[in-house]
Amino acid sequence: MITILLAVVLPVLLLAVLAGAGYFLLVLPSRWRLPYEQSLVLLDSDDRDELERADRLLGQAVNAGPRGRALDRIRFAQACARAMLGRYEPARYGAAATVIDELIAAEGRTADTAYLELWVQAQLKHHDRVTDLYAEHTALLDTRPQSRRIAAVSHLQLAVEHWRRRETDGALHHFDRVRELGELTDRIPPEVNDLQLVKGVQSVFDGRTEDAREAFTGARERAAARGLPTVEAELGVLVCDWADGDPTELGERLDRLSRQVADLPADEPTTGLLRTGVEVLRLVALVREWLGRPALSGAPWPSDVEELERRAAAVREADPDLGDAALVEGLVRYYFAAGQPEREQALAVLDKGRNLARGITLPEVLDLMERERALGDDGDALSRYLVLVSEFLDDPDRSAEDRAHYRRLKDRFGQFGGAGDLDTTPVPRQRAPHDDLRRRNEALRRRIELIVYPRLRDLAEDAPAKVALRALMAELEAASRVYGDGAEVLHRAEHKLITTTGEILLPEESDDQDRA
Repeated sequence: MITILLAVVLPVLLLAVLAGAGYFLLVLPSRWRLPYEQSLVLLDSDDRDELERADRLLGQAVNAGPRGRALDRIRFAQACARAMLGRYEPARYGAAATVIDELIAAEGRTADTAYLELWVQAQLKHHDRVTDLYAEHTALLDTRPQSRRIAAVSHLQLAVEHWRRRETDGALHHFDRVRELGELTDRIPPEVNDLQLVKGVQSVFDGRTEDAREAFTGARERAAARGLPTVEAELGVLVCDWADGDPTELGERLDRLSRQVADLPADEPTTGLLRTGVEVLRLVALVREWLGRPALSGAPWPSDVEELERRAAAVREADPDLGDAALVEGLVRYYFAAGQPEREQALAVLDKGRNLARGITLPEVLDLMERERALGDDGDALSRYLVLVSEFLDDPDRSAEDRAHYRRLKDRFGQFGGAGDLDTTPVPRQRAPHDDLRRRNEALRRRIELIVYPRLRDLAEDAPAKVALRALMAELEAASRVYGDGAEVLHRAEHKLITTTGEILLPEESDDQDRA
């Protein structure tokens, strides 16, 4: 009986075991393996419909209940499918990122999941996340060559964002990382090397000298480390030291920079600008050296003037269209002119500088040049003075004694020159209304200033002639205010002013020498 029972039960048990094993080993795996294998075939396609079908099949495979490594493989394929669908529907990139996070949390980060995560984050434009991932998992990601390119793209994007916000340090950091990666270095703009220089220049214009100095110093160190010329950075540091630096020491530094610029390639677009800037500063530095000399040490020596000419010539050679050389040289020559010929030479230099493409435009200098050309020399002043004396001589309001005085002045000055091309026709005189006196006196003041300017322009403000003329101008103004009390007061003031003007133009000793 027992034998019969065992003969019946054992086969049944064996069949049950085999059936269970077949179910768990064959039937259940087939529920997820079949859709999984079908999805792998579809993932090789770029067709959206096929990718959508692969995603659905992978969802079926996950729902079939796989476990362990099988589940990890299915979820990785699912993340790939959704990442590829992101080309058509960007929201799928986020779905892929979610699957990857779950997969990494379950089995840890592998070379495959690390690369896929990097790629998906790049598609989501999470560039900060991409650069962090690459920095943290370089060992895993470097097994895929494309990882370096993906990281380089994100660093470039971050660098551009910092650049647009004028965050120089941040932009430089990311551009440096691109160079370290060795990918897409040709996409780095040439201007990147000038970012710190741009920051320094902007700081100078904003009055933030210390920030500018820090930027230029950093640019110098950066250029030196890469074996590039440091001239631009050195020039920026010198500009920061310009206000408080010793002129002689600044000049020596500029001399060194001038020699360094001469060694730069002539075809570089910045070489010409650098050379011009350095030579202009060398020219101005020379004038600053002169200003630092002891008081009353005298005018520049001939050797000083020769050095001025050399430096001005260097500026002209660097940029023939720039008027700065003529401006500095012309004003220095004008200031130290010993007479009319030297003054004319200085005006000729200034005039050349005004006619250049980027010529002299300072209103004060242009006014000086126009005034000098309009006033002429001492002979023009004598002619104008003779016309003025003739007008007072023909004034019917003047007393006989005043007219005799004006006649003597006219005879005295007439022997040194006539009126030239000036109109000497007497102006008809009428008794002026009281309201016109101020305008009349203002016109007289301007005419007197025009006449005496060639003689007074080189005198100090406290020179006796200037002091006397200012006092008489003030007396004329006061006399016009009290004209209602009698014309005699005004006439007396005008009489003194005309006589003093004549003494300035032709001192008594000249008259004595003529009589002798």
